[in-house]
Formats: sequence, C-alpha cells, structure tokens
Amino acid sequence: MYRDNSLVPKEAIRLAALGLLAEGDRPYGDLAREVREFATRIVGPSLDLLGTSIELLRFEGLIEPVDGRGMEDNAVLRLTDSGRTALTEYLTSTMRPGVSDLNKLVLALKLRFIDLLSDEDREEQLAALEMMYAGEKARLTDLRDRADRGAGLLAAWLDLEIDQVDRRIAWCRDLISN
Repeated sequence: MYRDNSLVPKEAIRLAALGLLAEGDRPYGDLAREVREFATRIVGPSLDLLGTSIELLRFEGLIEPVDGRGMEDNAVLRLTDSGRTALTEYLTSTMRPGVSDLNKLVLALKLRFIDLLSDEDREEQLAALEMMYAGEKARLTDLRDRADRGAGLLAAWLDLEIDQVDRRIAWCRDLISN
C-alpha cells in the first residue's frame, strides 16, 4: 500500500482475485481469466496490473488449492482465513482522489465486492467515497471560479465535471441512507 493506505496496482489485482474467491471456489484458469477480463475492461491491457501471479497468493497463504497443486493442474482454489483478512483490508483501504486508470479499477473492485463487507464497513466506505467526491468538487469549483470564462471550452468542461461529481455525491448519499 501507499503511505496514505491506498492500493498499489498489484494490490488491486489481488483484491480482484481474493474477492472472486470469496464468492466461491474457482479453478485456477477461470480465476486468472476473470481477473484479467475485469481489469482489462476497466483500464485496458496493462503489464503493471496483470503481472501479479495467483501463485504468489498461494505461496503467501491467502489462497489454497482444494485439490491439486495450482497452475500446472488447474486446481480449484479457495480463500483462506488470511486471504479473507487481506480482502477486508483491501476493501477498506483509502481511495486516492483524482481520475486515473488505477483509481477507476480500485473503485470498480470496491463497488463490485462491497457486499462482502460488514454493514458498518460498507457505510464507512460509501461515506469516504462521498468525501472524496466532495473534495474533487471543491477543487473543480475553485478552478472554475478562477478560470477565464472566455478561454475556450474550459468553463463548459468544468461545469460538466462538476455536474457528474454532484450526481456521484447524491448517489453515495442515497446508498448511505438506504
């Protein structure tokens, strides 16, 4: 993790693999395919993200084969208690502000597996997401207030971005209140 307790790229992939196994045991090949497909649909192909080996998760004791050994015999894998603990740590990690491919992937994974958290942790994550969006709105609004209105399309683009952030904030609030 980074110093601010947010995920580094390889941890995002670990989150994907552990989250999928928390939903049910899977053969090695299926797990690898599902992780790769999800990540590439969000950020496109990336060696930085897909270089993490499922075998490393097995070596670290976060997952284990139900039968067989691993990649060489396409063993069915399951999550261990240590893996469940790591999954919770990843799901409750800090979200970094700003738009990047990694942030999109982490957010998508957190939302994909949010139901694996306790009600309290789920609400905390949604509140943190709302706060992140509120900070983003403050930065964009400040820039818009300082932008020269006659300078190209910057002000119009900022208005569009602020509108999207407002909708994200409202979405988070609706989820928290339900």
